[in-house]
Amino acid sequence: MADIDLTRRPGCFDGVIPPVLATCSGTGVPNIAHVSQLSLVDRDHIAVSNQYFSKTVANLATNPRAAVLITDSQGYDTFHLDLEYERTETSGPLFDELRAGIEAISVLMHMEDVFALRGADIYRVVEVRALSS
Repeated sequence: MADIDLTRRPGCFDGVIPPVLATCSGTGVPNIAHVSQLSLVDRDHIAVSNQYFSKTVANLATNPRAAVLITDSQGYDTFHLDLEYERTETSGPLFDELRAGIEAISVLMHMEDVFALRGADIYRVVEVRALSS
């Protein structure tokens, strides 16, 4: 991974500025989606809340590479992360943490019947590049 230490950038994972996730099908068709929650798992992995990513899931089945743009809400620095999809967790502490966050968001937006966490998609962070500061 790059020299940029994301563990020192909590503002990238506080949900204030929604991240944008990009995937591409095996035939090269791109898909872009705004992410409700993105969580730092460890220095080399992130988790993305998967609520309704049917196109993203289909793309990852044929091409595990993805990218995400994150912006630090504390300093407005923007970063591009190259990712490789590893797995989806549908239970456990990380899933429960993301589910609690999604439930809180759904209550605030009065959309309790719409938001449901399908899984916590785990990605390995391949590279981090600063885009602005």
